[in-house]
Amino acid sequence: MKKFIFFGFIFFGLTVFAQDVDSLMTPAKTKQVFFNGYISGLYIPMYTFETKQFQNIGWLHNRLNFKWMPTKNWDISAELRTRIMFQDFRGYSPEQFKMMTQDAGWLNLSWNLVKSNYMLFTTSVERLYVAYQTDNFSIKVGRQRINWSQALTFNPNDIFNGYSFFDFDYPERQGSDAIRVSSYPTGTSVVEMAAKLSYYGKLTMAGLYRFNVKGWDMQLFGGLVNSTDLTIGTGFSGDIKGVNLRGEFSYYYSTLTNPELKNTYLATIGVDYIFNNSLFLSVSGMYNRLPKDYLSNLTTLLTAPMSPKYLSITEWTVCAQISYPFNPLLTGSFTVMSFINSPIFYFGPSIDYSALKNLTLSAMVQAFTGFSSQSSNMILGYLRLKYNF
Repeated sequence: MKKFIFFGFIFFGLTVFAQDVDSLMTPAKTKQVFFNGYISGLYIPMYTFETKQFQNIGWLHNRLNFKWMPTKNWDISAELRTRIMFQDFRGYSPEQFKMMTQDAGWLNLSWNLVKSNYMLFTTSVERLYVAYQTDNFSIKVGRQRINWSQALTFNPNDIFNGYSFFDFDYPERQGSDAIRVSSYPTGTSVVEMAAKLSYYGKLTMAGLYRFNVKGWDMQLFGGLVNSTDLTIGTGFSGDIKGVNLRGEFSYYYSTLTNPELKNTYLATIGVDYIFNNSLFLSVSGMYNRLPKDYLSNLTTLLTAPMSPKYLSITEWTVCAQISYPFNPLLTGSFTVMSFINSPIFYFGPSIDYSALKNLTLSAMVQAFTGFSSQSSNMILGYLRLKYNF
């Protein structure tokens, strides 16, 4: 109990300290030191139809972002993510607690500070890197986000940092313990080399070349994923008369002996458009070749970072999204997704309301329904109050 109180004071005290630092900084220092973040409270009622179980889940979520730029060429950054989860953990084994907050990086920078039958207090160092950059060269060493994707919904080219599309309360996404070197031959091209080690010592390394052809961004990449899969891929994005078109393709050749794992490939294509009244519409589809008798379920989609080889639980997946700002303070959106082969369907309406400056109230529903042994019909609600500082 004493440990909980101690870390609780740190958790909320740093939030207050952030506002004090921001107000006390001189104009000269704000060009060198940056400090921001957010704190949010999230209530999640969840009902699973097969088991007829209802759960109440509550989260307190805090993020602290530090950046120091001693000169215009150097950037030293650290970001900390802390969560207090309230739910029924009775029956959870130590291994289950570990899996809930598993650190995917080579360095274990995640800690479960307090565990009980109804509460878990966990914190993670999400970013910790040093970067040096000039006009045509940069190098970044440490825990960082490496995003090579150009698509909006499905991201086959994102081989370094898999994530769940349904985890809407984690916009920063997971980082990698990596080295990344970038060169900029022209104003519209970049050559990158990156390498990371996972928690289990698995190596992912690849090179990327991105360039522009008549207004279209194109990219090619190739490398090794998790020490076992050779990969090549390509992606593009551009627009035709205001309609944005995006696509990605990735191919994996496994060095493992299992023939079912030898050849895996993913392809996605999508279109999106913003109308004159700010209505946003996006439609995309993905094909993911899966091994025979591939086993997964909706819980995997909700809780685990997806392997870059397996971004869905079925081979064909289609998604449509629409959003509209009713006024400067209120925005509504709706997502529908079909896992065609099962079939399983996902429906996700949401609204965001800016109640005050830097304070947002959000409500969302995630409903999954289907007619398959893979399906676990469930409905989740989210009510979140988030304060950015």
